[in-house]
Amino acid sequence: MSRAIINDRRASWSDVDRRRSELRRVAAECGLTDVRLRDDGALIVHAIDHGYRSTGRFAVAAAGLVGAYVHVITDDVPAAGGEAVPL
Repeated sequence: MSRAIINDRRASWSDVDRRRSELRRVAAECGLTDVRLRDDGALIVHAIDHGYRSTGRFAVAAAGLVGAYVHVITDDVPAAGGEAVPL
């Protein structure tokens, strides 16, 4: 993520929840589907492109909307497992 440093604050569940509608819109604009929110504030997305360009664009936009680093994970990796609710 551009301009992110290790000390940037990570978004919480409530930070992300407050911006649900905007995040859904931006995810759709980036071509992402099945956006889900984990308890830790991470977003899990389905990306058609295997280069993850759309996921990176979404992560940058999400951080701008939320005002903190938003951890975005694609659903094709083991870290995406676990409970998550639709965004």
